[in-house]
Amino acid sequence: MKLKLAGISFSLMATAIAINAADFAQNVRVVWSQKPQTEAMVVWDGDEILDGSVLLYDTVPRVSGHRVYAFRASVTGMGLYQEGPAKKPKDAEDDWAPPAPSTGFFYHHAPIKNLTPDTVYYLAVQTADGIGREYHFKSAPKDGQTFKLIYGGDSRTHVDVARQINEQISQMVESDPSIAGLLHGGDYAVTTRRDLWKQWLEAYNLTTTEDGKLLPIIPVIGNHDVPGNSPIFRQAYGYPGGLKDYYSCRLTPSIAIICLNTEISAEGDQRIFLQKALTQLKTDQVKWQIAAFHKPVYPGVKKPSAGRVSWVPLFEEYNIDLVLESDGHCIKRTVPIRGDIEADDGIVYLGEGGYGAPQRNPKLDRWYLQGDNAFAGKGDHVMILEFAPDIIHYSAMLNTGEIIDSASFKARR
Repeated sequence: MKLKLAGISFSLMATAIAINAADFAQNVRVVWSQKPQTEAMVVWDGDEILDGSVLLYDTVPRVSGHRVYAFRASVTGMGLYQEGPAKKPKDAEDDWAPPAPSTGFFYHHAPIKNLTPDTVYYLAVQTADGIGREYHFKSAPKDGQTFKLIYGGDSRTHVDVARQINEQISQMVESDPSIAGLLHGGDYAVTTRRDLWKQWLEAYNLTTTEDGKLLPIIPVIGNHDVPGNSPIFRQAYGYPGGLKDYYSCRLTPSIAIICLNTEISAEGDQRIFLQKALTQLKTDQVKWQIAAFHKPVYPGVKKPSAGRVSWVPLFEEYNIDLVLESDGHCIKRTVPIRGDIEADDGIVYLGEGGYGAPQRNPKLDRWYLQGDNAFAGKGDHVMILEFAPDIIHYSAMLNTGEIIDSASFKARR
């Protein structure tokens, strides 16, 4: 099956509105973390600190007249993006070269709360120079509502591919209102240099539709997001997991995504957090329980990460539904796994990142990639997860629009 996606065209009217509105806020984006139904972090960038910035928002558009918005949110954090070293990453491509000296690039955070689920919010950034372009986004869906979530990871190297995919996503969002957000599995840029992150954030901005609809992002941290102990991931997304970069995202009362951090110890505090989160989901009888992290535990290319020993036993004990991974730069759907063997009641592991990073050949001799219940391949891609009350429909879509793999997962609870 092929999905044809038209190219993006921006109308003169939309361009004029953006220019006339003193729009100095760049890369305006919505970040979801713990409570997407009722809370969101709005982040924007600038070539300098935008003094006097405030976020204006409302449940009705305010693009004309005096533009009086019902609500406002203060900026709780802003500053210069703090970058890491310019040294060559261990797994960089052979033609890697040090980037040009970084220029000024600044972030601004404005959290908003007390949102109503499945509600459109219109927002604009006000600075000392005026009110900028109006954008809009929808809070996370109501419980029991069918919706789609895009999953992709490893956008780091080929920014042109990431741009192309983001343009496709924009067209998908424009034509399919059931797409609620995007979960990113980590590795946004090849390292923590400010200019490279600026490239990525500008590329993600292409997911914004012509009429200003923003696609909320649920971010997971990857190994290329931490060199030099840089906090640039936290600054770009408003500290979604605090200072430890892991958190549980209750997308709806029936759907939870536990976002873990493979760049610190899988044991200790993080394993305690994971067990407590899974216990809470069991207590709350959450129907769909998903884990997402960067380095895979059943990899298609590399060695298993430490989570194979520390996390998988908990995944199986608490009977989670699905695991989303990145890092390997291939397309992978494992057989259902339990007790390190294929089992009808096992957990499927999906991955492993094709959002711009160079693709690799998966190792087809690995037992969990063999047979009719598995898939392995490569190609620039994202995955689409459609959540219905009792089933998740999954598909892997190449940047050509072709659906290369698909499967469905029935509810366990």
